[in-house]
Amino acid sequence: MDEQKKKIDEIKEKMDLLSSRVNDLQRELGALRVDLRELSGGQRVREDVMTPAVTDTRAGGNSGESSTSGRLENFIGLQLIHLVGIVVLVMGISIGVKYAIDKQLISESLRILLAYLAGLVLFILSVRLKSKYHLFSAILFAGSMASVYFTTYAAFVYYQFLPPLAAFLLMMAFTVFTSIKAIHYNLKEIAIIGMIGAYGIPLLVSANAERFDLFFSYILLINLGVFFLAYKRSWKLMVQLALVITWTLFIGWALFNYSSSDRFIASLFIISYFLLFLATSFAFPIRRKQHFTGGEVWQILLNNTALYVACLLVFQNGVVEEASLAGVTGFIFLVVSVLSALTRVLFPSERDLHVKLILQSLLLLLLFIAFEWDGVIVTLLWIAVAVILFAWGVIGKLSWARLASVFLVAITLVKLLFIDSSNFSTVQKIISYIVIGIILLTGSFYYQKLGLSGNKRES
Repeated sequence: MDEQKKKIDEIKEKMDLLSSRVNDLQRELGALRVDLRELSGGQRVREDVMTPAVTDTRAGGNSGESSTSGRLENFIGLQLIHLVGIVVLVMGISIGVKYAIDKQLISESLRILLAYLAGLVLFILSVRLKSKYHLFSAILFAGSMASVYFTTYAAFVYYQFLPPLAAFLLMMAFTVFTSIKAIHYNLKEIAIIGMIGAYGIPLLVSANAERFDLFFSYILLINLGVFFLAYKRSWKLMVQLALVITWTLFIGWALFNYSSSDRFIASLFIISYFLLFLATSFAFPIRRKQHFTGGEVWQILLNNTALYVACLLVFQNGVVEEASLAGVTGFIFLVVSVLSALTRVLFPSERDLHVKLILQSLLLLLLFIAFEWDGVIVTLLWIAVAVILFAWGVIGKLSWARLASVFLVAITLVKLLFIDSSNFSTVQKIISYIVIGIILLTGSFYYQKLGLSGNKRES
């Protein structure tokens, strides 16, 4: 049973690759048709015939220059113009609706109706043109979905034409439909255009800061659609864009519009976004049964960093307090440490992921110590962490741990020389310098011994 299922999955992947190849060939065929019309001197030529004479005609004295200019023109005409065109068109629709709102030119219900009508016209055109102009049809479809996303959002938030359940179901339906059509078109670029439109168009009308719960619920819904679509087609770039856009929007709101009364709901969104993007980071390697790529590792680290920054903004409410800084930093340290331990158990061969997560948790631990205590205690605790890290590196034969320990001692020494010297008493200076000196000499002795004994190369 498992073998049959595996065989079916392999066949599906091959079919996806073939479908993608067919789309590439269609675009290449369109470019060749344009070249053929140019070479025929404007005469009508059968599009289904590609004779060798066409290739020979281009082999003239300026073939390289003609080929380069032809490729550039094809790129502009076949790929760039319609991308820019649909973006400009949708922006024009959005700005037009805003202008009508500001000037009170049309009624509220008519505004929504016309916006839906514009999306419907784009969708009908995409259906009519799909058989002959596959890529252009997909661009029109992306524009239509971006328009209806914006219109539904506006009808619910700004005009209250739709009850919450109806708005939620509508946007859920649009998300599912967009995902299915993007899979059918098999074009990542189109999915990305629709995604950016869904994220960004509401911001063209109003930030709507007083209803952040609706806005970030809308973003969460879009993210679920992005996750499904990206997982179905292995389009990791979509998830990475969604991560950057989502956390940027949330952190920007927390920085400028957050108030302490919003803390509970904001915390729910932080947890939801963090867990969703963490799940997407693990989904691709699990599905492929391959190692984590560098991009996936950095996606996890960026997600952890965004979690830390968002928690700082939400739980400090714009006031820098050492107790609050220490509490948030200590909590995120525990989260990253648990995540590091889980990945160690679930993915034992992912050394690069383990090392980077441990180093990130180590940085958080050092920050927690700096926020929680002060003076000589911070220096001594940093030295203690360095000693433990070095011992771990020696026992476990981990070169990266020993190297991190050496860097930590160096940072502590610099801190002692340029920051703490003016604040420490003479006794504190004596203790700090002696302890650091002993640690450095011990480390030097170990490396001398390691080099002389000819130990095997360590990891």
